[in-house]
Amino acid sequence: MMKELWFTALCFYAACGLSHEARAKMILESGLEDPLPIIRIHAAVGLDGESGKKVLIEVLHNTDSDVIAAALDAALQNANLLPDAEIYRACSSANPSVREAAFRLTLEREEAGMRQLYIQGTQDGVAEVRKISYVGLAKLGETEILERGLHDQEARVRIAVAREAGKQGFAGMSEFIKEELAKSTPDMLGAGIIAMAELGDTASASLFRGLLRESTGELRIDAAEALLIIGDDTGVDILKKSLKANDPFVRIHAASVFTRHTIPGTTVALESALKDEFVNVAVLVLRALAEHDAPGQRQQFIELMDAQNPLLRIEAAAAYLRSLDGA
Repeated sequence: MMKELWFTALCFYAACGLSHEARAKMILESGLEDPLPIIRIHAAVGLDGESGKKVLIEVLHNTDSDVIAAALDAALQNANLLPDAEIYRACSSANPSVREAAFRLTLEREEAGMRQLYIQGTQDGVAEVRKISYVGLAKLGETEILERGLHDQEARVRIAVAREAGKQGFAGMSEFIKEELAKSTPDMLGAGIIAMAELGDTASASLFRGLLRESTGELRIDAAEALLIIGDDTGVDILKKSLKANDPFVRIHAASVFTRHTIPGTTVALESALKDEFVNVAVLVLRALAEHDAPGQRQQFIELMDAQNPLLRIEAAAAYLRSLDGA
């Protein structure tokens, strides 16, 4: 009933000449009242104000750990929306998913007081929390402790620490990662080659290109991204084709790459992917367009504010409002 009233109101205001900006705000404000937590979460992040902050904090006090983790993940789009106290509280959660999401959120903030939190995090039983903690310590200039991370029990942690150590001037870290990959399980290969690329290992370009031909699915996408990082666009066609893959998780993986990189000549492929039946793909593609060409995509955002899926409407409204910043 509430959704029917909302659509009736929207049609009424549209007929009365409601501006696109006012309409976008109305969509987000209405989303704060939605019965679905995920809609309230994304509306709160998109609205970026006190009313949104209040709703997000209420969600964080939800007893459902999956909902709390989703709220923390969504807050990555606006890391300053949540108070420090709420993030620190989530960092001590008994639930691993909540703890991981909260620690990841801390990396987006500039708080020197997080040193002790990260020190404790390097002893956490969850590998992702340990990995994030070492990255956080590297950001704070605590390079001495990285040596310990290079001997962590999990390969994913050792690879991430090697990447950060290399950025801090430790010698031989790309070779360290190659050695790790040689003795690790195949699922570590994607993270490893991305780390090598981030360390500027252009000598491994032939390895990355080989993976474009020899691997399948998500690893090909990782190889394409590794090449992008070192300034090689050989894998761009792979990325565009991956947006049409049968596997929705491959499409999600490809779409996420576009959120991190501005890639010339891919706008048409991205706009086509906005019609993906899997809303998570469409949302990521929308964010990519909003991140790299917001003013140019403003009409697209306006049209998507009429989308049937409420999450896509919310994201389109938020993207439209952000596109007005500095306009």
